[in-house]
Amino acid sequence: MTLHRVYEAKPSALKRKDLPMHPPRRTRRTGARLIRRAGIALLTGTFAAIAFAATAAADGTDDYPIPHRMIVTTCTAEQILAAARDYEPIYYERYMIDKHNKPPEIQQGAVDGAHYFYSLSPADRRAYSEQMVTHFADPMTAAWPNWAKIFFNNKGVAAKETDNCANYPPDDQSVWDWSPAR
Repeated sequence: MTLHRVYEAKPSALKRKDLPMHPPRRTRRTGARLIRRAGIALLTGTFAAIAFAATAAADGTDDYPIPHRMIVTTCTAEQILAAARDYEPIYYERYMIDKHNKPPEIQQGAVDGAHYFYSLSPADRRAYSEQMVTHFADPMTAAWPNWAKIFFNNKGVAAKETDNCANYPPDDQSVWDWSPAR
């Protein structure tokens, strides 16, 4: 009895030995067709990812990696620290505690790095910030990964710092020498 006759026969006429034990297998042609379809889908996805990679990787805002306000501010590092001290005291205290837990040469490196950053033009600050995020071999970043966190923290802190920094003297070095009130 052929396979087609088994399925066409009446149930009462079928005997156990006449029923197939497994459903019919796919032919090799069907398997090859599935592999071909999967390969085409994979290639299409790869080409789409390559074609749209630049669009997907681009940042939609000017706030990465450093908030735009910090890029365009005319304030000095000391003015920004003074504003942080008065308007974001928790962030200021955490930064200063972290700074004072570092060796003196690392502390001075942070001060020099902040002075250097704010001496740059806005276009150079943007380029420097992107380089800082992508080059982890920077000795300062290796020694203290959060050395610039008070300056580049987030949009909310940056907004408060830059909104108020012009109200402080530009060269007040005392903002770097903070100690906790006891």
